[in-house]
Amino acid sequence: MKTYRLALLALGMTAFAGSAQAQLVVQGKGDAALCYDYSFRGNNGSRTAIETCSDALDQVLTKKDRAATLVNRGILHMRKGDQTAASADYDAAIAIQPNLTEAYVNYGASLIRQRKYSEALTALNTALEDTESSTRPEALYNRAIVMDQTDRYSEAYQDAKAALALRPDWKPALDLIDRYVIQPAG
Repeated sequence: MKTYRLALLALGMTAFAGSAQAQLVVQGKGDAALCYDYSFRGNNGSRTAIETCSDALDQVLTKKDRAATLVNRGILHMRKGDQTAASADYDAAIAIQPNLTEAYVNYGASLIRQRKYSEALTALNTALEDTESSTRPEALYNRAIVMDQTDRYSEAYQDAKAALALRPDWKPALDLIDRYVIQPAG
């Protein structure tokens, strides 16, 4: 049986298309549902979209919808490049719903963009404790980015490979894993 080792390959932050994000569905027709729609459709964090989310948070919402709206607004802030506001929204969502996996995945993504790798790793490991989460590929991919940026290449490769096992044709993970070279041990 052949064994393999990873060739070390350093990657800069610009090598990544970006960290993965996970929106949360909000039911209904109000501002919270519009906020979800903006985050889901890829709105770039326009003032109108963020204001819609903020207006939703001024309304009476269930705890679940309030936390989801905070995550969705955080995504819009993150796309706009305002990582401080995004992180604050994810923190607030986690305070409302401590087991909200999507909040941890997105918080980790925002922390990656801030180059706060240790904190990102903590958030992503928390997200990965939920083994049934539909956001598991995003959490694995984001953790692979953290591992790569902290020179833990073998772990980065394994996380990217695990993300692809869950979502085989996912371009960001394919692009990431293609940056590694497997060489026979010897």
